[in-house]
Amino acid sequence: MDKRVEENKRVKKQICAAFFGLLRQSDADDVDSISISQITSRANVSRMAYYRNFKSKNDIVKYYIDEVMWSDITDELGDDIDFWTNEYGQVFFSTMKKHRDNILLLESHGYSSVLLSSFNHHNEEIAGDMPSNSIERYKLYYAAGASMNAVLVWLQSGCKESVESMVDSFSDFCRYLHG
Repeated sequence: MDKRVEENKRVKKQICAAFFGLLRQSDADDVDSISISQITSRANVSRMAYYRNFKSKNDIVKYYIDEVMWSDITDELGDDIDFWTNEYGQVFFSTMKKHRDNILLLESHGYSSVLLSSFNHHNEEIAGDMPSNSIERYKLYYAAGASMNAVLVWLQSGCKESVESMVDSFSDFCRYLHG
């Protein structure tokens, strides 16, 4: 891979880690109180590097969800993902558990809508082309909302149920919704 691309990824990950670290601090109750200077200082990057990669803190969150978290799913399953399978459910719930702390951190700081938007977007990508006037497309949004809600409740309760139990529950839901 191109060295510049690798360096850009490294910088983005540093900025992302810095932002999440600042969110975790007890005095960072409000996202707006976190400054770009604090992020760049903690990430050990310049302001120019920050603005070259992100326009806002929201962009950092989107990057984390779309490029870090979801890439764990696509790295394991490849490009040919079938949302309605147990294999997808296994990878999905394992990934959500892996990212538990950051997902709950985002949810507690008001980023639920960004999470849901990402779930919607990725469900659309997995489903492929679908006519915009198809009533069937709403199944994707039902699934995104329901799976996000189930994931949040599961993560908040400390993942008491196993990944396998969650996959079984997800499979039952998918059969009901998709069947």
